[in-house]
Amino acid sequence: MAERHPYTVDVVGSSPPPPMHFMKDWLIIDGYNLLHRIAPVFQKSDIPRLRKDILLRIEPLVNAIARRVTVVFDGNQRGNDASKADEREVIEVIYSPAGSSADSVIENLVWKAGRPEDILVVTSDRSIRDAVSARGADTMASSLFISALEEQTANLAEKIGKLNKHNTNITLNDFFPPLQAD
Repeated sequence: MAERHPYTVDVVGSSPPPPMHFMKDWLIIDGYNLLHRIAPVFQKSDIPRLRKDILLRIEPLVNAIARRVTVVFDGNQRGNDASKADEREVIEVIYSPAGSSADSVIENLVWKAGRPEDILVVTSDRSIRDAVSARGADTMASSLFISALEEQTANLAEKIGKLNKHNTNITLNDFFPPLQAD
């Protein structure tokens, strides 16, 4: 029998979301897979706004959920400059190049990583989960990630609310100081 990784989820929604404190050094997210879990029905014209919404949901929690976060989208839904990465301060956004899928980009990122055991891939796509698990990365279903992200956001909001009762100008940096360069 094949060895299972501790955070690989076989049945979507079968167990409560794990606490965010277990997150790995590198979190790779299948962007459109997550987008379809958050907004199952949408117009094509909504895609840019929904992509931005996903990034805005994750961005404040980056240091809490992983040291490095990469979101991979299929480039064919972006336009002419699809193979370019968005220049963001906190989250790396990659669009697959022409003739390639986000799935293959995710698999390549994991296969080229020096320490795949330090990677968590968020997707509900069984073929990606199987491929990256074979290399040693952990996986989490998108629906469980959404639940864990919502829980982490609520916990952080509660902490900030408590501190703001006694202090002013509390920011996320008070909880998560900037990381030192390696």
